[in-house]
Amino acid sequence: MKVTNSLEEYNPKINGTYVALGFFDGVHSGHRAVIGSCIAEKRDRPCVVLTFRESPAKALGRPAPSLLSTNERKAELLAQIGVDEVIFADFNAVKDLSPQAFVTEILRDKLHAKKVYCGFNYHFGQGGSGDTGRLKELCEEQGIEVEVKEPVSRDGEQASSSLIRRCIADGRIEKANTLLGYHYAIEGAIDSGNHIGSAMGFPTVNIPIAEGLTVPRYGVYASILTIDGRRYRGATNIGVHPTVGAHEAPLCETFLLDFGGGDLYGKKATCELTAFVREERRFGSVDELSAQIKKDCQTIDQLSLRG
Repeated sequence: MKVTNSLEEYNPKINGTYVALGFFDGVHSGHRAVIGSCIAEKRDRPCVVLTFRESPAKALGRPAPSLLSTNERKAELLAQIGVDEVIFADFNAVKDLSPQAFVTEILRDKLHAKKVYCGFNYHFGQGGSGDTGRLKELCEEQGIEVEVKEPVSRDGEQASSSLIRRCIADGRIEKANTLLGYHYAIEGAIDSGNHIGSAMGFPTVNIPIAEGLTVPRYGVYASILTIDGRRYRGATNIGVHPTVGAHEAPLCETFLLDFGGGDLYGKKATCELTAFVREERRFGSVDELSAQIKKDCQTIDQLSLRG
């Protein structure tokens, strides 16, 4: 998949594209309905996702919700489902365009769009003044087709980024995963940590949580870590380690249940959270904490067997 980091850099090699429009934070099941339709109809023209490098709210200097995916993670998810190209545009470069200018200058002249796809609540143009009805009107004038997708529900609830964020923050990770359509993950380069886990007999993999990413409820999770293409079962703690010296910022620290050993520092890892086991709490001693970690690993072993 080709990644372009601005509209200015984008230069289509073919006269005609299918374009999915949206911020697509998390590329959740609702987003996949939009993008999937684009992929399904692309035929001899590429499926292009037009998104933004940062949330429109943040670009406008407003309070912005936490994110479900970094741009790197978003690109990986889009590639996995079959997108040909993604453009991470600068929101400030298009925020002052009128709805008509957005359609003519961006969709028609820049992207050479033959058909565009968006969600039912898509807005565009200066101040978000354009809605899906206006998009259809303006695109029809330019010979561009428009397909608007209705909301997607999972277990009786509409899939939305805001609901998924709440589920993650509450520790309802299995519900969040259902709405996402995949396991919520934290990824990054493994750092050395403080080696407290190793001293306790539980050497761990430490992954920094990217700034702005939605932080799960503090506690222990069953997890799956992918490192160098191999997948390992894990017991992951999200939190500040109140027993062994609290940190200001939360950490993602994982003990690998079936790792044979080796140096992992600096390697990229993806930690998928699959089930919430217990909340983080302060223990009376390191020995008490160590005994609880053993119990957590046994619980996760049982979850793995049932799964």
